[in-house]
Amino acid sequence: MKAETPIAPSGPPQPLNQLLNSAVVLNWDALTQSSPAGRVKVEYHIGPDGALEFLKLWNGAREYWSLICEYSPRLAWSDGPRFCNGHHSRSFSRLLQSIMLNQSMCTGCNPNTNAMLEIGPPTPDDVEIARLQMSSAFGTV
Repeated sequence: MKAETPIAPSGPPQPLNQLLNSAVVLNWDALTQSSPAGRVKVEYHIGPDGALEFLKLWNGAREYWSLICEYSPRLAWSDGPRFCNGHHSRSFSRLLQSIMLNQSMCTGCNPNTNAMLEIGPPTPDDVEIARLQMSSAFGTV
């Protein structure tokens, strides 16, 4: 997979968890193609230097969780998220790479911590809020 051109930051610092949440909400249909009424779980680890070391996205339907993608920006061969199980989203890949390459603009990155977000199907208001947040962080999305 060829790396997408990331979007340069243009706004004030944003909480990492909110940026990740917005990226998922804006790409909900592509990420939950097999179960749009399900949930998406985002698991990530912040390393000792305060930078994100790895991230995994899971799609949950009923009691089953399926890996959507994983991303380890510290690996030399990494050119973006690796999608699994038939999932793929260029838009999500581009947003995620933009977030990862501009972590200095993120707040809430406590060193040596694990974090998890669980996101349910977004409402139209959730989508608009996510669009506004990404617009504030990166200019246009």
